[in-house]
Amino acid sequence: MDGYYRGNINDVKSSEVKIGNSKDAYIQWLITDRQEKSYAMRRFIIKPNGVIQMHYHDYYESLYIIRGKCIACVNNDSMELKSGDFIFIDSRFKHELINNGSEDLEFICVINYTKNMDIIPVNDECRDNVI
Repeated sequence: MDGYYRGNINDVKSSEVKIGNSKDAYIQWLITDRQEKSYAMRRFIIKPNGVIQMHYHDYYESLYIIRGKCIACVNNDSMELKSGDFIFIDSRFKHELINNGSEDLEFICVINYTKNMDIIPVNDECRDNVI
């Protein structure tokens, strides 16, 4: 690696998000533990009406919305996020993302590596109203 790692999104495999009943959501691992031991950078695409089901984990994450919009539910709050918005979600806070727009939702997500990287799906529903 020699102190840096360079890549292109078009060369990174995309796979379906497999968290509970998530649908039409895809992930690319851009920076992983092969290049960096303390954090990872991922790119997500959620198709219109797609969802990443409510879940939680021990790591925290920072999301930056590149395009599209979504409803984000974090614990008992719901909010709309759109292009240019960012959000930090602390560890063990349950959260869900729903693409409520007519175009793909695209965002970058940076996480820290923890000893336990398990993702725990939760059957809670995201609130319909947006704060």
